[in-house]
Amino acid sequence: MDIDPFEVVTVEMNWTDLDQPYVKRLTRLRLGELLMQLDDMAAQTEAEQEN
Repeated sequence: MDIDPFEVVTVEMNWTDLDQPYVKRLTRLRLGELLMQLDDMAAQTEAEQEN
């Protein structure tokens, strides 16, 4: 099964500090790019905490 990178998906973020869930519609391609950026940020944070 092929995944369409331009398919629009809905992402919902919800945690206790939010008054209401944050909902965003974006393409699978953009979602993948954002997840890669978050992964890079986490790795950078971890490296800085080790020093």
